[in-house]
Amino acid sequence: MNFFLRGFFIDIVIYKIINISSFLLLLAFTGQGQSKLSITKDLEVAYQDISKLKIIRGQQKINQIKFSDKNNAMVYYIENYIDFFVLFIQEDATLYKKLLKNKDIRLSKIKNSDKNSPYYLFCQAEIILQWATIKLKFDDKIGAAKDVFTAYNLLEENKDKFPDFTENNKSLSIIHALAESVPSWVRKIMGITGSIALGTKEISLLAKKAHNNNSIFKNEIVAIYSYILFYSNNNKEEAFQLYEKYNLDHKTNPLIAFLKATMAHKTGRNELAIKILEERPKSAEHLPFYYLDFLYGKYKLYKLDKDANKYILKFLNNFKGQHYLKEAWQKMAWYDLVIQNNISAYKKDMKYCIEKGNALIDEDIQALKEAKISTIPNEVLLKARMLYDGGYYSKAQNLLILNGKFFINAIHDGEYYYRLGRVTDALKNYKDALEYYELTITSSDTDKYYACSAALNAGLIYEILKKDKLALTYFNKCLSLNPAGYSSSLHQKAKSGIDRVKK
Repeated sequence: MNFFLRGFFIDIVIYKIINISSFLLLLAFTGQGQSKLSITKDLEVAYQDISKLKIIRGQQKINQIKFSDKNNAMVYYIENYIDFFVLFIQEDATLYKKLLKNKDIRLSKIKNSDKNSPYYLFCQAEIILQWATIKLKFDDKIGAAKDVFTAYNLLEENKDKFPDFTENNKSLSIIHALAESVPSWVRKIMGITGSIALGTKEISLLAKKAHNNNSIFKNEIVAIYSYILFYSNNNKEEAFQLYEKYNLDHKTNPLIAFLKATMAHKTGRNELAIKILEERPKSAEHLPFYYLDFLYGKYKLYKLDKDANKYILKFLNNFKGQHYLKEAWQKMAWYDLVIQNNISAYKKDMKYCIEKGNALIDEDIQALKEAKISTIPNEVLLKARMLYDGGYYSKAQNLLILNGKFFINAIHDGEYYYRLGRVTDALKNYKDALEYYELTITSSDTDKYYACSAALNAGLIYEILKKDKLALTYFNKCLSLNPAGYSSSLHQKAKSGIDRVKK
């Protein structure tokens, strides 16, 4: 209850007097105090600067809007993107603790605005989801889960109130697409429903509408659409093509460069990924995004470039967060072993891999596990792995075949068959790939990720071949294996696969 209404009711109780003129005056005054929720041209400009990581310029425009358009609470929703991008990219724990209070301040501003606007619940949900993502970055899983649940209910409520307000689907589509991958008991408690098909339909319709209407959220929407196509639908090529279809420019936006380069790399276009990162904006007005230096160095490492190390080191020397540090030191170790043939440097890098950063995400968990192994990896298998990761499949296959006699006759843990399976799979030789994956599953050390990944990829092949029962068998086989490092992401993909083939 606001100050004026509270005062009004106190007057009624205490003095029992109020005349109609003062009542009308009070209502008029209260109405003037209610904020609107409107995306103005000035806010669009501020949002575009912020989403391009021109953070200082964006904040300056936000401050001007707060002064020139005091009655527009939408400014607090757009301003929240600043905290989101800064914390997500830089991972500054001290800054996180300082900025966390902004969540409740901005939500309060939105809650005191126009309750009849479709943006009223939408903006609250979006702010809460952004902070849920940041909480995950800082390992607050419980807080993040609570926020996702709250935001989900707000979005569903808003969808009931405003069914034609399709912007609800910007975030609802992700929750719906991932719903069936969440354990059933969690879904039951939280009341979350959905499917991959539903989430895909929601975001695809929204992407078309955003493109036709030139929505300020178009880049976000296309990025979400790409994510759902790639990870939930296993439709990697279409996911990559979206960036061209919807004209997302990586030369002016570091975030688009990040997303587009990642998709290019994951679809076997490593050379294009390198080119995209070379063309990204790097001016002083953009928020430093050192993770892109790491990606650039890593992608160059996969093509065995001798200068890959300096870009990985740039990330290690400048990034102040805790994620990807272990993976970066692992990649430095690979560089020193394969490119420099320096076993001493490899061991030193792996020592840093153990000591630096946190093991909270799959890439860092797997890197840490590898660093704790005392034996030095086989250089041929490691080089084949790097070439495969770069999409240089024929080179990797030739390397493995030329050295096949040694590996087949030697004691191994299934890695040789796994590497062959991956390259023959990528070359669409599915018959041989399935044989290699089966050999991997039967011969691999279950504590390593080879068998788990082989089962997943065998399932994906059978899904492509429309043999859904066999696909289901191998997806479930993947879920039955729990190697440290990659199991989380592998299991997520297997669950999505099960969701698809059961339809």
